[in-house]
Amino acid sequence: MDDATLLARIAEGDERALERLHERFSGAIHAIALRVTRADRFAQEVTQDVFMTIWREPGRFDPARGSLGPWLMRMARNKAIDLIRREESVRRRTAVVDLEFTEAPDDVHDEVWQTLRREQLQRALVKLPQEQRRAVQLAFIRGLTHVEVAGAEGIPLGTAKTRIRTALLRLRDDLGSALAADGSGAQWSR
Repeated sequence: MDDATLLARIAEGDERALERLHERFSGAIHAIALRVTRADRFAQEVTQDVFMTIWREPGRFDPARGSLGPWLMRMARNKAIDLIRREESVRRRTAVVDLEFTEAPDDVHDEVWQTLRREQLQRALVKLPQEQRRAVQLAFIRGLTHVEVAGAEGIPLGTAKTRIRTALLRLRDDLGSALAADGSGAQWSR
């Protein structure tokens, strides 16, 4: 059964036609969604959303504009991007709320010590070469994965990993003695 016939049957409420369409395209849709979202649970959600959209609105597809397969793949990609943007927005709002509800330190000494540590970290970050500083900031401040850092910087994954590791080693060397001086007994080891 061709794609146009399947869609016509879906428009008539034929669940078997939807099942056949699912069998034909679900693997490719899931693969695209997984590549965009990098999370199987999100890829499954996108795949389900694509087929629910087709079930509810089979007339959205216009055969005059192209084949069904590429249209479904574009829909999957767009839905995956939308889902990632929604998740990022929720994460940012949650982070803002988390920052707003932090407890005030009871001990002035701890507050002063935290301020000093933050200033030492800022000074150590400024000493890093720009590309290492950017990579560390993307990874640890923006929370990107190594793969995402590589994409954001337009560099190979191995280069991103090397920049982050080298920066962390430099920070450890630069900050190790200062952080160990806090009296907590915490030591940075090689």
